[in-house]
This record gives sequence, C-alpha cells and structure tokens, in this order.
Amino acid sequence: MNKLIPVFRQKIRQVSKSIFTAITLALLVALAIALPSCGSQAPQVKSTPIPALLFLQASPDGQIIDGLVPSDLVQALGSLEQVTAAIPTDSQITLTQFGEDLGTLQIKEVRVSSAFGAIASLRVQPLTTSDRPPFNPAVLRQQNLTITVGQHQGDRRYFFNCPKGIPKLVLEKSQQLFTDLGIPSADLSRVAIASLACVDIDGDQQPEIIAGMRLDNARRPVGFDPQPWQAFLRLSPLERQEYSVLAVLRQSKQQQWNATPIVTHTRALSYINDSVSSYALFGIQDLNGDRYPELLVKEIGLNSLDVKVLSFGLDPDGNWQWQNFYDKSRSLKIEQ
Repeated sequence: MNKLIPVFRQKIRQVSKSIFTAITLALLVALAIALPSCGSQAPQVKSTPIPALLFLQASPDGQIIDGLVPSDLVQALGSLEQVTAAIPTDSQITLTQFGEDLGTLQIKEVRVSSAFGAIASLRVQPLTTSDRPPFNPAVLRQQNLTITVGQHQGDRRYFFNCPKGIPKLVLEKSQQLFTDLGIPSADLSRVAIASLACVDIDGDQQPEIIAGMRLDNARRPVGFDPQPWQAFLRLSPLERQEYSVLAVLRQSKQQQWNATPIVTHTRALSYINDSVSSYALFGIQDLNGDRYPELLVKEIGLNSLDVKVLSFGLDPDGNWQWQNFYDKSRSLKIEQ
C-alpha cells in the first residue's frame, strides 16, 4: 500500500497539470478572440430620433402650442416622458408648412398629456436674432403646420396646386392596388378618395400625387342600433373587412402615371360603429438632412387621431421605398 501512494501522487500531479494547461489555453484563445473585436469596434452611440409633431392649436396669446406626438416616436423612446426629455428646455422649434419655414420659437417649458392621444404642450417665446424677421403670430392660424424640434433642414418648398381632373386619374390608376388586396372588381367603384395632395418628393420640380383612399364595408350598418351591428359582427372576418391606402402616383418617362402604395391598412371591423382609419398627408420636409423628405401623415379614426412619419429612400435597384422613420422594423402594411 505504501508503494502505491507515490504513484497516486504522481498521477494527481499529472491530471492537475493537464487541467491547468487546458484552462490556460482556453483563456488565451478567448482573449485572442476578444482583443481584435475590442480594438476594431467603436462604441455605438444611440441617436435620439428627431421629434416632429402635428400642430393642433395655440393659446390665444400664442405662448402655448399643442402638438400631437407620433405614437411611433413614443414607442421608439419608451414613454411620453422620454419624448419630453428629447425636447429640452431652451431648445428651438421650427414651424413649417409643406417644407416652407414659417418661423422659429424657443421652448421655455414642455408638458405632456395622454388625454387625447399623446400631446406635447410647449410654452414658447419668439426667438429674436439679427438674421430672422420678427415672428408673426398670424402664422399660428395657418393650416397644415408641423413642429420640428431643432432648426429646419433646407428651404425647399414641396407643395403644388393639384390641377383639375386629378381625382378621376387617381381612382383609375389606383384600382390595381385594391385588386392586389383581394377586392373583387365589382367593388372597385366604391373606392373613395379621403385626401389628395400634389408634392415634389424627388426634387425634379415635377409634382407627384399623394392620395389617401378607402373602401368602406358595404355591409356595415348605419347608425348605432345594436341589433344590426350584432348581426354584422357575427359575420366572418373577411366579410367585415375595410381597407385604407395611402398611395403615390408618379409619371414615368413615357408620361404614364403609375400608382404604388405607401401605407396600407386592412382590418376586420370588431365593435359597434367601428371603421378603419383614413390617411391624409399633413406635412413634408427633410428632418434629418439626408436630402430626402419625410412624410408626416395624419391617421384619422372615428374617435382617434395619430400621426406617422415615413422616411423615403431608394433600394439598390433605384426603386422608391418607404419605411417608418421612428421604428424601421414596423411594417407599413398593417393587417389586423
């Protein structure tokens, strides 16, 4: 037995040495892998989205401005309070109308409310500088004002007056968009235009047409009588569908108008007096200085109001594409 003890001790030393060697090699390999990645990657800084609000109203003295905060901005930052943090006191806001700068104000206080969507109440004062004319309070009575935190990028004016005959052209060229959604050709005559605007998106001094269209459900009851609504709500989801589309119409080199969807919304109605929302272009301007404009789109429901900010770009083949400005992972084709 005594002769075996040195043998056991030698075996233990050999095993321990092997384990130590294996652990050391593993640590060295891990360190070798980690060091290049540490040296080659710069720390990533999360950029704060640029808040762009839909102007709602101003107090009689013009010192309080209420703006509707995009719900996607609230989701991107985490909460309405985080939106407040992204609009610091003493920063500037720019009032624009389809890309035209109408004045700059300085923020003195920011308050938020979720009573009607997501509202930011900004206490402001005119910004007096030598290179800017005095602020005209009459601006606050204009239509289609947007509020951008920070100074406005560029001075392009995007808006054009639409010529006569545009609604007929829009309905004719947009039929295929609704056919692609599975709508029978017999129902296409009921597609209605909810909004219409002519704007120059690509900077060629030729306007594109942006149209909000919808197709209401023909079976949807009129009024609030619960009995017909309960019968309607017992139908299958496909029989309760309504459709809303925001589309852009562009002229090709052959002078042919082509319609492509920007945002589509398909939903089965699910409660009394339900209806799908409509889309209307509310503003257009370059928010981030990339020379491509963003669209500010008002989403109008029966009892709700929201604003979406859509970013324009080109894919590798040069085709137009749109994505959510605040949440690029969110699909613009909303189906429920």
